[in-house]
Amino acid sequence: MPNWTDEQKQAIYEKGENILVAAAAGSGKTAVLVERIINKVINEGIDIDKILVVTFTNAAAAEMRERILDALYKKIEEEPENERLQRQITLLNLASICTIDSFCLDIVKNHFYELENVSPNFRIADTAEIELLKQEVLEDLFEEKYINDDSNFAKLITTYTNYRDDTPLKELILKIHTFISSSPEPRKWLEEKIKTFDLRGKETEDFGKTIWGEILVKEVRDEIKDDKIILKDIRASLINDSELEDFAKIIASDLEQLDNLEKNLDNWNKSYEIVKNMKFIPWSRKKVESEIKDEAKKIRDSVKEKLFKKIKKIYVTNSEESNQDIIDMYEILTKLQDLIFEFDDIFSKRKKEKNIVDFSDIEHFALKILLKQENGKEEKTEIAKKYTEKFEEIAIDEYQDSNLVQEKILTSVAKGNNLFMVGDVKQSIYKFRQAMPKLFLSKYYAYHE
Repeated sequence: MPNWTDEQKQAIYEKGENILVAAAAGSGKTAVLVERIINKVINEGIDIDKILVVTFTNAAAAEMRERILDALYKKIEEEPENERLQRQITLLNLASICTIDSFCLDIVKNHFYELENVSPNFRIADTAEIELLKQEVLEDLFEEKYINDDSNFAKLITTYTNYRDDTPLKELILKIHTFISSSPEPRKWLEEKIKTFDLRGKETEDFGKTIWGEILVKEVRDEIKDDKIILKDIRASLINDSELEDFAKIIASDLEQLDNLEKNLDNWNKSYEIVKNMKFIPWSRKKVESEIKDEAKKIRDSVKEKLFKKIKKIYVTNSEESNQDIIDMYEILTKLQDLIFEFDDIFSKRKKEKNIVDFSDIEHFALKILLKQENGKEEKTEIAKKYTEKFEEIAIDEYQDSNLVQEKILTSVAKGNNLFMVGDVKQSIYKFRQAMPKLFLSKYYAYHE
């Protein structure tokens, strides 16, 4: 038996609550997960088919199944008369040790009758076929827009590309479409995000109070904070030498300007005027041989360059103009949203005609089977409740690679206190499948509190 650390032992034997194991590569976190499963089966008397183990590759699932099987055989050698252990060998063939895709596919195939307009004999298309179909749909959609001289489409072409090459707009549509597919409600998510750009009727309000302004003001505030620390250190190094007093005064002037800007960050127009008129005193030409002075100038120049590069780019317009820029963007984004939805409608129709689905479809089908809207609230379906009742433990390997849809699927079949998640946010490799390491981090910080 391995020499488990205290933390590993806690991860293996702790129960009665959701657990997140955050560990770096090579720390044995997957070994801990396997040991936990074996402990559940051998020592806690939980049948292996009552445990859902989700991995992110078929190879990992096969390896985990093999390791559990080896552990069971070893235990049977010690207790050859133990019928329950022998039964686990048979149950292992039925156990849900699989990828998230396989688990979702199992849900859909066993309950396809719950889905409207979905054929029971659908075929899962490979990535190449899906990508080719997307390109065909885009080509047809764009051609139709060109022929009909669609004014909204023309505006998007003007904004994102040019009449000689519309590839950037096509790529943008595909990128957003793929991204929102990882959300439980793709269209609702996109509509809500674009709605945040709608500042109509708020043109005269302080731009710094909008969600966009708040982000920018925070960036400026952080930059000022960092720059003041650097400038104060420079001033401290100059002030001790009377010959460098003039240089110290210049740094003091810089700090006054930053203090003034910092005090007025709650008012966008005041900040805008301050930044627009901000000028740094030229470095003194006083002849003083000093490495400290030369180093101070070098550091001050880098601070000035960084400051102007960032802050001048942020405060390019006053509050009203900034609000209008966001409104103009909103009008463009609504047109883009409509085009994405139109693309999605045609894409879905073409897939249905070919009787094919992709894995994103499978995940959303599974979600529809497991969750329903009841009196304005999202509730588990009876099918989800059966899964919840069945699984005593839900173990998720490489949790950092989960996306929002997968997260919702797994929590919908959980009891609320039987999730065991293992991962390392630094190893997130499934960006192409819209994995969201933030899910991992949000739980990590929540569980720490």
